[in-house]
Amino acid sequence: MMEDLLEKTMTEPVKEFEPRIAQLKEICSKIKPGTHHVSLVEAISTILPDLSFRYRTTLSGWYRLGGLVDDEDNRIATNLRQWAEAESDHDMFALYEQYGGADYYTTRLDGKCHYFVAPTGKGAADFVQLKVEEMTEVIDRPLFVNDLVPDDLEDLLDPQGAFAARVDPTEIAPPRYVFHSITDISALVSNQLSSEGSDLRYIRFLEEWGKTTASSKQRFSDHFVLKLLPFLDRFGERKTEATPVPVKKLPLPSDNVANMSGTSLSHFLKEYDKNAGFPMAWYFNMLVEQKIWPQIATAVYMDHQRNYRYLADKDLEVLENWIRFPYVFGAGALPTLL
Repeated sequence: MMEDLLEKTMTEPVKEFEPRIAQLKEICSKIKPGTHHVSLVEAISTILPDLSFRYRTTLSGWYRLGGLVDDEDNRIATNLRQWAEAESDHDMFALYEQYGGADYYTTRLDGKCHYFVAPTGKGAADFVQLKVEEMTEVIDRPLFVNDLVPDDLEDLLDPQGAFAARVDPTEIAPPRYVFHSITDISALVSNQLSSEGSDLRYIRFLEEWGKTTASSKQRFSDHFVLKLLPFLDRFGERKTEATPVPVKKLPLPSDNVANMSGTSLSHFLKEYDKNAGFPMAWYFNMLVEQKIWPQIATAVYMDHQRNYRYLADKDLEVLENWIRFPYVFGAGALPTLL
């Protein structure tokens, strides 16, 4: 029940898009995945002509449970959990007795998340974000890892040693798009500002973008997307955690940068921003990358305290506020700043 509710939360659209969701799902199911997703974007524009979507970035490295095949890659089941429940009635020994010698293999769905954005205004939050998954089903592992009887259904689905037991990931089905969600970020921000208990760090991130020189040069959605993680809080209320993700991955600064100051540090940050393509890139990447960035931020602040100034006044104001009230995304404690 909880799993179903979370799934509903993850895909629940902003109401204004709800009538188009069925069409978006159909389009995704019909379009063959391409390198730059041109065909998908063109097809979506026929459904949402008022929004001009552009591909931004892809997050990968995750997978979901798939189904079941025999040793000749013939399909036995499309959903491993449902098959196991139907065949075993939660009796794993009986399931092993019946299928232990059948040479069955589970499959997995190797996934990617493609992010597309459509600007709706000049503000950092003024964009619609479209998330489309790309799934490829491949052979994963033997049904019974190390020929052992699972303790229970969950042990069958995720047994100890599963990763080591993986076989050559032969493709069972070609890649396919799956519609995931479409979100009006401006509406999301408005809703969360009026919602108690929400994590509002990403809203501060958006607000700081608008206060710095970055906003006068570039749109936020040209350089970041938001990784949205809806969840249910302890009261059963639907909340959304959001983490900014840089569109362009830049190398982390080396440790010696933390020891820079003055001219050398100024030149480093200027070059970093140039490579990123927008002002204050070092600051915004610090919030999502952490590493040694907080020490660098402290060094910048101390430079300005000593009247060696290379930040615009409004950028310095944001930095000074961060020094007083620091925050970052992800785990890990902030070092002592001053």
